[in-house]
Amino acid sequence: MNKYLSLIIFTVFWALFAIIGCIVAIRFKERSIIRCCVLLTAACCWIVWLVTFVMQMNPLVGPRMHQPVLMAMMSYWKRSYMHDKPDP
Repeated sequence: MNKYLSLIIFTVFWALFAIIGCIVAIRFKERSIIRCCVLLTAACCWIVWLVTFVMQMNPLVGPRMHQPVLMAMMSYWKRSYMHDKPDP
């Protein structure tokens, strides 16, 4: 799935959740507290999802390799990063 499409889908989902929650809150006596709880829930859940989504797009920790795997990559892949540039 395209990253922008998933961003739009989940943003629309949490926006609809907040709008429907505010509409439903009109029926209750404590509508301002319910509306506040619904809006805070929608905002916090959207932010948690957004942070998780962004962290998966550009992870800080890359794959870790053992030395035999690294040596195999260097010997089998002639155009690897290690062969393109001279050693310092």
